[in-house]
Amino acid sequence: MKKLIKPCFFILIILFVIIFLNRNNENIGDNVLSEESIIRFEEDLKEGKEIIPSNYLTPKKDYHNKANMIGMKCSNIIEKAVNKVLQKLLDSIDN
Repeated sequence: MKKLIKPCFFILIILFVIIFLNRNNENIGDNVLSEESIIRFEEDLKEGKEIIPSNYLTPKKDYHNKANMIGMKCSNIIEKAVNKVLQKLLDSIDN
């Protein structure tokens, strides 16, 4: 039984750490203009059209899916469990 529990627990901890570290990652290059947007912008400038910057930015992609949501739920459950265990451990050390 211990041979089965230890690897599962180890895998869960590794998954928790990976998801925890990546949950607030954002792509820095989201608002970079593409070549097509630059050409369209320059043409609109030459024609004297009103320039609205948001018309030239590419929309952000939504990366949320079922796997991501399940991973975040599991991560939150593991986080709460680890916090409780650590709190009890620190309380027992304090006493």
